[in-house]
Amino acid sequence: MYVSTMKTLEYLRKKCASYRPGHIDYCWFSDTFLMFCPDDSLQAYRIIQSAAKRFMHSCISSRIPMRGAIAVGSLLRSPDKRSFVGKGFLEAFEYAEDQDWIGLLLTPNAVKKTESYGSSPIHHDFVRSDIIPMRKFAGHNVLAYRFQDGAANSPCLLLPKLHDMKMSSPEHCRDKYDRTMKFIEKHYRWLK
Repeated sequence: MYVSTMKTLEYLRKKCASYRPGHIDYCWFSDTFLMFCPDDSLQAYRIIQSAAKRFMHSCISSRIPMRGAIAVGSLLRSPDKRSFVGKGFLEAFEYAEDQDWIGLLLTPNAVKKTESYGSSPIHHDFVRSDIIPMRKFAGHNVLAYRFQDGAANSPCLLLPKLHDMKMSSPEHCRDKYDRTMKFIEKHYRWLK
């Protein structure tokens, strides 16, 4: 997994046009990846959601099951970059851990903040859905990424990868893949 993870981080560096320290930054510890911007501006939202979506695609392509959440709020880190605290960090962590699938969410505060700028996450491939697999936060005002990323009239290239991951996963984990594939199939849009 270490090699796949390093390839995925390199992908983030190369493919995210806005990646540069100070504009968007990231760290990795244990099984947690943390991406963050220095402020909560509309530009920061656009950068972080684009980077997070590309990162999710790259993780699945590298056969790394991942769940994530985009939140807004404070984030403080220790000088050695080993400790993190803050409302934004805790909210992202809680919503990411609450998911029972492989997916990416915008938390209620992130949705509210984005909409306060007159921007709509719906235009960035996020959807409201009654089938977002959440445990304790089910029914909260979250939006989920539908894994389309602007593609039109072509099948989702991630579905075969998710199916292969499911087949090689332990039996007790396979439902997560089924829920993810069902969500993508329901919300993937075709232009007529």
